[in-house]
Amino acid sequence: MSYIVPITEFITYILYSILAGKFVLDFVPSDKKPTIRISKGAVYLVIVGILFFSLFPALRIITFFLDDVHLKTALYSVFIKTAVGNAWIYSSMFAIMLVINIYSDGKKFFNFFWLFMMILSIGYAGHITSMNFWTGFIFQSSHFLMVSIWSGILFNVTWLAKDTNNYGRFLKWFTPLAIICVVIIFISGVVLMLEVVKLKDYTNAWLLPYGQMLVLKHISIIPVLFFAFFNGVLMRKSAEGPSSNIRSWLKAEYITIIIVFFFTAIMGTKSPPHNINLTLQNEGPSKWIEWIMGIDITLPIRIAFSFTVEGTMLMSMSIIFLVLLVISFMKKTKIMLPITFSLCFLFTMYLGLMYSVFVQ
Repeated sequence: MSYIVPITEFITYILYSILAGKFVLDFVPSDKKPTIRISKGAVYLVIVGILFFSLFPALRIITFFLDDVHLKTALYSVFIKTAVGNAWIYSSMFAIMLVINIYSDGKKFFNFFWLFMMILSIGYAGHITSMNFWTGFIFQSSHFLMVSIWSGILFNVTWLAKDTNNYGRFLKWFTPLAIICVVIIFISGVVLMLEVVKLKDYTNAWLLPYGQMLVLKHISIIPVLFFAFFNGVLMRKSAEGPSSNIRSWLKAEYITIIIVFFFTAIMGTKSPPHNINLTLQNEGPSKWIEWIMGIDITLPIRIAFSFTVEGTMLMSMSIIFLVLLVISFMKKTKIMLPITFSLCFLFTMYLGLMYSVFVQ
């Protein structure tokens, strides 16, 4: 179950983004977006998928209880007494209201409203919410909402669009919206991170699985911002040209975003490092970081930076891959090439950082 939950969380994030993008685009006039048609049946399947895949975190807790109590008691304890179980029940209620509104051709506002309530359920069940309710609830919900809107719109206008019309007009309003989303994502992300990891402990957290996913998530955001700048600023004027490949580059932006989703999903299943040494003692260090450093990590620990030949070379290579990413945009290459450069940047920057630290 520990390996299944990150996958189901990842799928849940994608499904939420599909709905968020669709419902936001419903408010946009047809001449300011490509033609997008999604059947009611497909929307119902997405909603059912959200409820199904978001159930797995609760099921994981239930399996823990089954060693000591009966199934009935475990179900009651999880769904009635835990935030994860409560959140799934709330989300199911709001999903039912959403389905009713869609089935009865209700107002578009209520489609978005009930989805927003489902997203609030995620914020309610967040780990940080259990520590600091209002900080966690507000910033976790706003963080997830903005990511879902940004990535969901991209998914709809690239993978589900029936034509390539109106991309120039689409970018004129989407670019400012994306900038707003990025700003809110950045602010809320910093607040949420500082609730879990003190700034002085950021590198020390790399010894833990949570910290490994955190640094990978932060590195993977950099290519996303590059693609967003290419698409929103540099390519906007030529988006309507006959030779424009804006759709492919928007797909690349979405692909880089879901890489961030992937690391976030795994990170959400790991224990946050409120106390680095205590978490290391209880759960042990990341096996991957021990393999890279070639040592067995023991307590107490503290990570420090050191310039090494390997680390410097790898981080220099990562900068080269970013330059190649820019060149690939200028040369209008096939989209698989800049995506490959983005992955190479992620890989080399991560290894460069890992080879530039040592345990004191």
